[in-house]
This record gives sequence, structure tokens and C-alpha cells, in this order.
Amino acid sequence: MLASASVKVATTPETELQMGMGHPMIRKCLELGLKPTLGCDVVSVNSGDLLTQMRLALQFQRCMDNDPICLSGQMPRKLSLTTRDAIRWATINGADACGIEATVGSLTPGKQADILLVGGKSFTMQPRPDMVGSIVVQANDHDINTVLVAGRIVKRHGTLIGVDLEQVWRMVNTSQQAIFERVLSQGPLLPDEPPGYMEGLNALCNANLAPARR
Repeated sequence: MLASASVKVATTPETELQMGMGHPMIRKCLELGLKPTLGCDVVSVNSGDLLTQMRLALQFQRCMDNDPICLSGQMPRKLSLTTRDAIRWATINGADACGIEATVGSLTPGKQADILLVGGKSFTMQPRPDMVGSIVVQANDHDINTVLVAGRIVKRHGTLIGVDLEQVWRMVNTSQQAIFERVLSQGPLLPDEPPGYMEGLNALCNANLAPARR
């Protein structure tokens, strides 16, 4: 139904895997002709960068693709998905899903100059015999050296331009403390599960799945 309606689909691998929310829908999207895209969710308990999501999505789907082969007692001999596929999920596919692929998402003449320069002399980036592979399977957000938005430099040599980080840290920590104080004033940080909560949630899920099963 989603594919026939040209709906865009995003998966948030880290959240889905660690919260028991099911499998990231990379393979299913590809089978149905949809372009997989990646996102970050619940960054209070997960990382908030697309490098992590690329790595998790790619390695998870490779694992799932190879599972039947491994269970048959054989060794996988080829990869159906590459690091370049993962780059597309996080860049041009995401731009397409947002309807802005004409201006961002790839390094193409005439597009807006949104550019990330990744590399440097960190251990994760040395050596780098294949730049795309190194970014997807080894880089982290600290390896993003310089960032341009519409041609304007907003990060240079690992440092944000025009941002008072000490003030940002103070605001973040003050906000966290205030949130905890408000929550704790109403009871424990993690309250007991209300009676019948999971039963009601399962019933709702089954009701939502019923049309698809038909």
C-alpha cells in the first residue's frame, strides 16, 4: 500500500534494534521499489548522527541477507549491499523523501552547496584505502572536519563557527536538571506500568495489522 501510494519510508536502525520495535525495513523497501532513508530517533538514549545509522542499517541487513546461507552450513560469498548504498540512504534518498532532491542530497552542479568534509588524522580515518567504505564502516561524527551549508562554512577544523559551546553546555545541563526535577515532583523517574497497559497495546497493534492481513 505504501509503495503504490509513493509514500516515503524512513528507518531509524538504532532505536528499532535496541527498543525491540522490529527490523529496520531496508530489504523490504528495496523489494517494493521504495528508496530506503535513514533517521535518528530518541536521541536521549541513542546516538544522533547518521554515520551510526548507516553502519547499523548496512550491517544489520547484511546479517539478515546472509542468515539463510549461514544456517544452511555454507559461507556467504558475496554482498548484496555496499557502503555506497548506505551513503545513498543517508543523502540523496533522504533529500528525495523530503522533496528537496533538486537542491540538496548530492554534489551536483547547480545544487545548494551543503558539503561535509570527512577525514583528518584520527585513528578511524588512517589509512583509508576506500574513502566511502571508511566513512560508512569506521568514521564517527568527530571525523566531520568541516561543514558548509549553502556554501557558508558553519564548522571548520572540527570547531563550530559562531557558537558559544560553553553556553550551549550550560543550557543543556540546566534543561536536563529542570526536566528531571519536574518529573520527580510527580513520582518516580520510571513509574510502574499501568495495569493492562501491554494487553491494550497489543490489542491496538493487532487491530492496526488486521487490514494488512486481509
